[in-house]
Amino acid sequence: MADEDYVHATCHACEGAGCTYCDCRGWVEVRPPATLCPSCEGDCCIYCGYTGWAGLRPKYDEEDADVRRCDAPDRCD
Repeated sequence: MADEDYVHATCHACEGAGCTYCDCRGWVEVRPPATLCPSCEGDCCIYCGYTGWAGLRPKYDEEDADVRRCDAPDRCD
């Protein structure tokens, strides 16, 4: 899917501060309209990848996927 097929939504796990679930960005990409996860209603669960949102962009769907590794020096605190 193209980039315009997704919108940014603030990560519910960190409330925009940046965490491992949103790759330290504070936001995730979801299909519009952004809707809360029906399983947890935004409280974060395994079905929404602990972000609180339904319709997440698959992690490896991005063409320039910045695959983070445990030894990456730029990990968030």
